[in-house]
Amino acid sequence: MNALTSTSFAPTSPSESFAARFGGVVPRELNASAQAMSWSAFRAEYSGASGPIRLGTWQASDARGGRKTFEATFGIGDSIHSATATSYGPIDALTSMLYDAGIHIEITAFHQQPLSLHQLPNGSTATFVRCDLDGRREWAMAIERDGVESSIRAVIGAANLLHSRCRAARRSLDGSTPLSSAR
Repeated sequence: MNALTSTSFAPTSPSESFAARFGGVVPRELNASAQAMSWSAFRAEYSGASGPIRLGTWQASDARGGRKTFEATFGIGDSIHSATATSYGPIDALTSMLYDAGIHIEITAFHQQPLSLHQLPNGSTATFVRCDLDGRREWAMAIERDGVESSIRAVIGAANLLHSRCRAARRSLDGSTPLSSAR
């Protein structure tokens, strides 16, 4: 897989909920949100697509012992980072690369579902991850045409959500911004 390009799958109606569109594919902890939110609100809350961490390129090649070498280019804020990790899987490699770049997230839940329904390209995959950073937890999701790409986008989305919410919490501690409600 070379550079990942994000795709956006729009619902047939702007008010259609994620749960109505995709059925029971959301993790149990997100069912209430999925039922109550429109697709656009759910996507805005859980996609983490915008933020300081942006994936430029992603490549994988075979390595010894059944492992793969993964190479990536990230934009983090105003800086560009190149990273390489050899691992058995792309998510292990990605979290290692993020850690080396100073983004110390931990994946605490991972759910992935193939989606071949509801006008999505055949083979589309929804990935939901719950990640932790300094005691804060956030769910993020991504839907892409490939399971690996969906996983990578979900983890980067979680890192972006955690970064923005931890930053907001730090600002609220110094009195400059009110702390939003915890999830």
